[in-house]
This record gives sequence, C-alpha cells and structure tokens, in this order.
Amino acid sequence: MWGTIDGRDLIYIIVGLALLGLTLQPALARYRLFNLPFFYVLIGAGISAIGLPMITPLAGGWQSKVIEHAAELIVIISLAGAGLAIDTKASWRNWEPTWRLLIVTMPLTIAAVAFLGSLWLGLALPAALLLAAGLAPTDPVLARSVQVAPPGRGEEDMELALTAEAGLNDGLAFPFIYLAIHAATLGVAQMVEGEAWLWSWVGFDLAYRVGIAAAAGFVVGYIISRIIFSPIGDARHGAWNAVVVILAATLLSYGITEALGGYGFLAVFIATRAGRSNTRGTEDEGYEKFVHHGAEQLEAILLAILLLWLGTFIGGGAFDSLRWQEVAFALALILVVRPLAGLIGLIGQKSSRLQRRSVAFFGIRGMGSIFYIAYAQNHAGFEDIDAVWRIAAVTILVSILIHGYAANWFLDHELDLTEAHPHDDSARESD
Repeated sequence: MWGTIDGRDLIYIIVGLALLGLTLQPALARYRLFNLPFFYVLIGAGISAIGLPMITPLAGGWQSKVIEHAAELIVIISLAGAGLAIDTKASWRNWEPTWRLLIVTMPLTIAAVAFLGSLWLGLALPAALLLAAGLAPTDPVLARSVQVAPPGRGEEDMELALTAEAGLNDGLAFPFIYLAIHAATLGVAQMVEGEAWLWSWVGFDLAYRVGIAAAAGFVVGYIISRIIFSPIGDARHGAWNAVVVILAATLLSYGITEALGGYGFLAVFIATRAGRSNTRGTEDEGYEKFVHHGAEQLEAILLAILLLWLGTFIGGGAFDSLRWQEVAFALALILVVRPLAGLIGLIGQKSSRLQRRSVAFFGIRGMGSIFYIAYAQNHAGFEDIDAVWRIAAVTILVSILIHGYAANWFLDHELDLTEAHPHDDSARESD
C-alpha cells in the first residue's frame, strides 16, 4: 500500500535530488545561463511555497543557532580548501594585491556600508556596524568560481588575490563584528563616554585574537602535516582517507584556536597553508590534491543544503517588508562600493587594468555573511536585526545573480585570451 509522504520524507527526497544535481555541474557549467547557486535558491523558494517547515533566524533561539553553526561549518571547510588550493608562496610581493584589499579595500567597504546603513537605511548604529562587518568580506564559498583552480594547475593574479583575500579577511571582519556586539551590549552613549571597552577591543578582539589565530593555525597545520607524512600517516598508505584528513585538520585547527580565544576562520586557512609549505618542493607534494578534492566534495554538499535553506528563508517571508532603498543599497554595494574601494586599494599595483577591475568587482557576498550575522545575533540583542537579515539576504541574492552570471561571461573571455596567447603577456591589457 502507498504510504503518506510526510514532511521528513519530502525533505530527504529534495536534498537527495539537490545532491544528485551537483553531479551534473561539470557537464552544465559550460553553458553561460547556468548558475547553480541561483537555481538552488529558486528551488528553496519553491519549497517554502508548499508549506514545509522552515528554519528562520528571525525567530532567534535554537533556529538562529542552527543557521550559525551550519554556515560556520561550510565556511571553515571552504577556507581549508582555499588554503590548499593556492600554489603561490605567501610573501608581501607575491600576495601584494591581497594585502592591499585587506588593508585598504575592506576598511573602506566597512566604513561605507556602516555610513549607508545608518544614514540612508535608518538602522541603529549597532545594526549598521553589524551589517557592515557582515557584508564587507569576500565570501570563500560562493566566490569559488573566480578563485584559484585545484592545487598544481596554476593561477592568475585575479584568482590568487580573491582566494587569499577570502581566506584572510576574517581576521579583519571579526573584530568589527565584536565592535557591533559591544555597541549593542553597552549602548552607543556608554561607548562614547567610556574607554575600557576600547582597550579591550584593540588589545583582545583585534590584536590577541588575530595573533593567536595565526600562531595556533600555523602550529596545528605544521604538526598535522608532519603526522600525515610520517610512516604511519595517510600519505604513506594510499591516501584513502583524504576526506577524513581535511575534516580532522579543519576541526582541530578551528576548535583549538577558538578554545584559545582566537579567530578559528583565520586559523583554518593558515593551518592548510602551513601544511602546504611543509611539503613544497618535496616528494610529498601532490598529496594535497586528494585532500583538496575531499574539501570540495564536503563544501558542495553543505552548499547545496544551505542554498536550499536560503531559498526557503527568502520565499518564506524574509522579503515581506523589503523597501526599494534596501534593494538599491544591495545594488550599490555590489556595483559601486566594493568595486570603487577595490580600485582605490589597487592603485599603483602592477597588474593589467583588466585584472585590477576584475579583482575589484568580484567581491562576492555569501555564506560568510550569514554566519557573521547569526553569530552576532546569538551574542547580543540588536534592535534592527530583522532588517539586517533582510538586507543581507537581498544583497547575497543580488551577488549570486550579478557575480554568478558575470563570472560565466568573464571567465569565458579570459579563457579565449589565454588560448589565443598562451605565453604572451601582451595579451593582457596594461596601463
């Protein structure tokens, strides 16, 4: 006899189909109209229309905690993959565009978003700061289409800059998340009158948390890589446990750093970079390809689920109070604020004009923003948190649409240039 399909059964079926759809991505990616994240968001919106139970961070409590930790997991897996993927050795000269994006572009973006959020959108200052810190970083998850290829396949300046920026920008974003939490907890008036919070923010949230993340990430990554390449490690026994290795390295570096009070996101990226540096130029170089593939698989699974959730959140009423000013803000951030801040940060940088414009433009917003906002919501009370979620959701959706389709056309153009002039630097437009 036919049984009744309940909500649980339907969720299993939908998630199963979503994961099956991931296997078709390599074949469909050559079509310029193909935009996997957008399609999954659309499917999620359709799911909400049939009345399935949904999780909304607007309800607070356990629901916002679920969203926080789900986004947290996909971001750290993505950061681990990004750290493994980069072939170029880190140095000031090699990573110069990245340092410029972190030191100049990101603070300019935070300031601009906070200003617009407060004076144009009418958000309370703590909420405006949260929106700014949450939306300023380039997302390591959804930006994968414009980031570096898997290890050993080479990389362009644009890909390196965006990947390294996404890996490191949490070290600057998180202090401003805590600044927003301080503002929500203490109140703006008390912050202006007192200095104790400022020294705590500079000394602990900024200096200590970043420093301990860098140190712990490096040490944990180095030790794990030594174990993996020891006589009893996976690299010596067929590399059958690459997925387990990336999970172990990610969770250990993240958990230990967080336990020490540091920024786990930053530590995960540095840990995988330390692991790669430990094998560079040795006979062990190449094992990271297996581990990176495992990270990509895990990330794809989590991304499919979270994109479906984002669609249910959007379709389930997140945009009910959406104003035209908020849509205009999202467009302004994607098309004006980030590109302009990026170009300012890259003034004088020795890359082609096309590369600089591309790096400035492809500051994709995504899962990292979801985590930051959920994290702050679970650590302080924000007066305009519903508006922050609504604005962030519309910004992420605009980013998925604009950056997703722009990447399809742009990458095709870059490929044409590379094929036409595979070894000719004159193929790049320069000043």
